[in-house]
Amino acid sequence: MPNKTISLPDDVVAIIDTLDVPFSRWVADQLRRHAAQTSMSFGQQVLADAALAASEPPTCEQAREAGRRMERSAPW
Repeated sequence: MPNKTISLPDDVVAIIDTLDVPFSRWVADQLRRHAAQTSMSFGQQVLADAALAASEPPTCEQAREAGRRMERSAPW
């Protein structure tokens, strides 16, 4: 599997240093957990959010649904 590089704020590096597992394994575990919990695939979520961003401002219900998706996507 190819390596991927991401940029992180300095304050996040301190948090990563406290993990008991390598960061790449922690991220992979989080992504697998997210995939198991969500009813939409990540690609579907991206398309749904892009559609909201490209149109008029979201309705209150659309904003609440986007918030619920974000909660499911990043439970940590």
